[in-house]
Amino acid sequence: MLRVCGILMGCLLVLVVLGGIESRSSPDTFTAAVLPAIDRNELESNDVPGNGPPPHTEYAKMARYLVHKAEWVSMGSISTVDAIKGYPMVNIIAAADSARGEKSTGTLFFYLTMLDYTAQDLSKDNRLTILLSMDQDLECSKQGVDPMEPTCARIMISGRAVRVEEGSDEFKFGTNAMFSRHPAAKHWLDTHNFFLCKLDIVQIAVLDYYGGPHYVTVEEYMKADPDSTSLAPSPLKDPFAPIVQQHSDDGRTITVKIQKDSPVRHINLEV
Repeated sequence: MLRVCGILMGCLLVLVVLGGIESRSSPDTFTAAVLPAIDRNELESNDVPGNGPPPHTEYAKMARYLVHKAEWVSMGSISTVDAIKGYPMVNIIAAADSARGEKSTGTLFFYLTMLDYTAQDLSKDNRLTILLSMDQDLECSKQGVDPMEPTCARIMISGRAVRVEEGSDEFKFGTNAMFSRHPAAKHWLDTHNFFLCKLDIVQIAVLDYYGGPHYVTVEEYMKADPDSTSLAPSPLKDPFAPIVQQHSDDGRTITVKIQKDSPVRHINLEV
C-alpha cells in the first residue's frame, strides 16, 4: 500500500513539474502563433556605403549623402487652412531615394494622402521645401556635436511635388524603394488612399560648416556619387583643421595660413 502511494505521489510530482514548464513556455508559443514574424532587416537603419559623410567642401556629395541616408524629411508647404492661409506649414513625411542597401539615386520619393493637410496644400500649390539633418540617426549627437552646429550638416531642398505615373518604371522603382524603407507603407495604400510622388528639385542649399550655406546646382547634385569612399577627416571631429603653420629655416619666422572655410577670423600674436 505504501509502495502504491509512493508511485502515485511520484507521478503527481512529475505532472506538476511538466505543467510548470508548459505554463512558462506557452506565452511565447502563443505570441509566435498570433504575431507575424519581424524581419530584422526591416528594423536596421539605412547605411550609406563608404566611410561616412564626405568632406565638407564636397557640397553636392554631402547633399546626396544626406538624401540617401534619409528615412523621413521635414516638408514645408504653403498652408491652405483658412485660419493660417498663406502661412508656412511643416510636416514629417516618410521618404526614400532607393531601396535599403541600394545605391543612391538623388531622387526623393514619398507618399501623400488627401486626408493630410500637406497633400491638400500641395494640390493647390505644389511648391515645397524639405529639410534634412545629419543628426536624423543621431550621427552628430553621438559625437558630442549639437545638431544646431554648422558642422552637423543639413540641407534645404526646394522644388515641386510631382505625382508619379502609375505603371511606369519610375513608379515601380519608387514603390519598391518606399516598401523597402517603410514596410508599413504597404498598408497605407489600402486604408488611406496614399499616392506616390517625387521631388522635382529647383534649388539645393547645403550648410555643413562655418561660413553660411553653399548652393549646389541640380546638375552638380545629380553627378555626385555619395557611394564612393573618402579618407578625408570628418569636419565633426576637427573644425579647426584648415589652419596651416609654416616655420622658417632660421626658426625666427612663423607663417600662419587660414583656409577660406576655416571658422577662425582673427589671430592675436604676442612676442
